[in-house]
Amino acid sequence: MGKTGKGSDKFLASCERIRTLAMKGRADLIPGIIKSSVDVRALTYLFGDPVFRARVRVTRKILDCLYTPKPRLGLISLFQLINVFFRYFDQIGGEQEFDKELFDSFCWLLRMELEFQGRDRPGKEITILSRNRDLLFSLEGPQHVVKYATKSRVDLDVVFKQLALQNYHDTRFHRLCRYRYYLDTLRQLPVGKGHAVLAEVCKAEVYDAPAGDGRLLGHEILSILIDRASDQEVSDEWRGVILTIAGDPRVPNTSSRFRKWWSILGIDRQKKVKKWLYGFDLRLFLEALNNFGISSGNVALQRMFKARKTFLEGLLDHHQDLIQDARLFIGNSVERYLRGSYRKDELPEYAKINDASLSIIYLQIGHCHMFEGSHNFKLWLFPRLPAKTGIAQYSRRNFTRDELSYGLEKLYMDEFGQHAKAPMAVRHHPDLAWQAAAIKFLQGEGVSPNIEKLIEPGSYRDYKFRYGL
Repeated sequence: MGKTGKGSDKFLASCERIRTLAMKGRADLIPGIIKSSVDVRALTYLFGDPVFRARVRVTRKILDCLYTPKPRLGLISLFQLINVFFRYFDQIGGEQEFDKELFDSFCWLLRMELEFQGRDRPGKEITILSRNRDLLFSLEGPQHVVKYATKSRVDLDVVFKQLALQNYHDTRFHRLCRYRYYLDTLRQLPVGKGHAVLAEVCKAEVYDAPAGDGRLLGHEILSILIDRASDQEVSDEWRGVILTIAGDPRVPNTSSRFRKWWSILGIDRQKKVKKWLYGFDLRLFLEALNNFGISSGNVALQRMFKARKTFLEGLLDHHQDLIQDARLFIGNSVERYLRGSYRKDELPEYAKINDASLSIIYLQIGHCHMFEGSHNFKLWLFPRLPAKTGIAQYSRRNFTRDELSYGLEKLYMDEFGQHAKAPMAVRHHPDLAWQAAAIKFLQGEGVSPNIEKLIEPGSYRDYKFRYGL
């Protein structure tokens, strides 16, 4: 590329003159003092200086003045402009507002100069850039590069070398190429599969990058993953990305994170992710329940675990579509256990409970409401919930054990009266008797679960014999 001439007295003096006008707020006078090729070299050099850029907007008038001394740019000035293009790309005219007319003028200038300057220099960087000028120097440049990489089936870094862009790493153009490449990879990734790109898209500088039309790259990432996954379930890897970027869609729609992501992604995607999270809440509850049984040496809890797991997972069976809502309630020690298995941003929203080792899962089954907990917590079923519970209000984050059991029963009786159908609370003993009681309660409310899914296979015949269907 040759020396930039940055050390010459003439160059330094020209920089100083131009910079002084900028500092005095007289950027409008700069075009009038561009008289020589050195001035052009100084101005194109300053275009890449962040302090200068903060005071001087690149405008069509400033671009035009580059041709006052001569009808062609010098090679050094051209390379300085090329560097500005790749470094700032769509922010050439400033970060606040995209000026398409200016951007197109800048691209046209570069393509025109490259067509002229790139002749008869085989193997040189300028020739490769000239040969690919239409592919690179437009607003669709990053898209074109990614398409080229995908078509050639080579890595993006290899394509950067092929297109003589290896000197423009860590520029905005390069980042936007990389981000587009991520989207293409996500579109082609087998559904649910892990990939190194999943860790990349969880970085704030990636998902917060603009994607056009008021959307961020994160909206594109989330849309691809949510739309491609099945309605019934999502892999841990994909769910982790969705929660890391956007969080739980069940939070109040006034929250800043909801407004930033879920309000733009739309109701259908919210519903789809919520359904996945009902299952994830249940899985976390069962993990905590199993862990507590083992770590506390509670043999009875361990013995009952399999039957309780079958019952709860049977309710979640997607063919029945019974679960309308779910929420997890956990104490401090349970929270520590879950944080040991998952990153904080991979976990769904949960409420805290004032009992360190207790975990409770709430499920809305049809129009009925169920609470299942660890320890000696009974299985509770309510035909409906009192108005003042806050159970499904994610703005409320702290509850007592009583508020999810006997206190809730009292609220229910106070609101609906003694003649309303009473809630049910049953101990998990003996086996099959508690399942039968819960199933009978649900059936009495017009909810008909598939009983075979709720009972362990080895006990199903015994259940039919004792309780029928």
